[in-house]
Amino acid sequence: MNAQTKRPWRRALLSGAMLLAACAGLLSYPDACAAGVQTGLSLCATLVLPALFPFLTVSSFLLGSGLLQLFGRLMHRAARHGFYLPGESAGVVLMALVGGFPVGASMTAQLYAEKRLTAPQAKRMCLFCMAPGPAFVLSAVGEGVYRSLHIGVLLYASVCLAALISGVLLGCIARFCGEAAPERQNVRGVVRLCSPLRALDAAVKSASQAMVQICAWVVLFSAVAACIGKLPLPAGAELFCSCFLEITTGVRDAAQVLPLPAVAALLSFGGFAVHCQVLPYLESCGVRLSAFFAARVGSAVLCAGFCAVLLRLFPCEVSAASQTGEPLAAAYSVSAPAFVMLVLSAVLLILEVEPNRKVCYNTGENKRGGKRNVP
Repeated sequence: MNAQTKRPWRRALLSGAMLLAACAGLLSYPDACAAGVQTGLSLCATLVLPALFPFLTVSSFLLGSGLLQLFGRLMHRAARHGFYLPGESAGVVLMALVGGFPVGASMTAQLYAEKRLTAPQAKRMCLFCMAPGPAFVLSAVGEGVYRSLHIGVLLYASVCLAALISGVLLGCIARFCGEAAPERQNVRGVVRLCSPLRALDAAVKSASQAMVQICAWVVLFSAVAACIGKLPLPAGAELFCSCFLEITTGVRDAAQVLPLPAVAALLSFGGFAVHCQVLPYLESCGVRLSAFFAARVGSAVLCAGFCAVLLRLFPCEVSAASQTGEPLAAAYSVSAPAFVMLVLSAVLLILEVEPNRKVCYNTGENKRGGKRNVP
């Protein structure tokens, strides 16, 4: 029996293990699971929906109305020299930094589906057009967790700088590898503007569908985190699971024990719930999971470095509200175990998921008798 016939059994065993774990959690901790679902629904109603739905609607409206093309003409030269991308990408980058995690990937996938981006350009944009929005970082993290808008501004500036520098570095790599230069836009060309009412109707429908999926992932991982909290795990393992699964509750828990640069790295990396939200857009653009996780780890490292530099330039007292009322440790104290655990988790996911995706593609191709280029 060759390796390709063994791997489906491995996937079946993994699926069975996940099913058994889910059943065990539901039967052993039904109250905790119900409380986690309520927490997730509360997060969706008070934080996720107000923060994301308006920006998802605006981003879809920009794409459908044709205004993004007008903005792209103004920003073509800056996008070409800065990110090695066409002008329309500038609007996507801006909305990704303002709207939050799924907005940039969603707009990139739509531009790629309309053939307004090439495959290499769409892949690069999916790697760096990801950042938490200001509504979450400034309000929920800065004022809600640290009781300081100053700290929220430092965190958001670090996240934005990490995303922009990542885009510039990826653009330099694309130039070095000989990727085709983005086409120059015809400034005198005619831009087709859609009816505002029709574009708004389509934008609301698209944003509503996206919000249903996003809230479903938030509720699911909130329930999983609540069940994990009932397990007799060490404090470090419980904190790691909280940070890795869902970034909303993870950052709140991490702020009690981790320094500010580490919290900034977690914000830039995102949680597994966020990764699942953008996974359909990554697949539509042909982005490898290995490249995606490598980009997230690199962005997290850059974000932590920028946050440390900004703290030195603009020092402030770092403390977080906790049940004990004890202040946080110094902002520059290191937490090597947390960083190592974060990197190892990304590596394990790459090793486990990427071979399975390739086998799935190859199996489907063999059955159809066709060929498909897997990036």
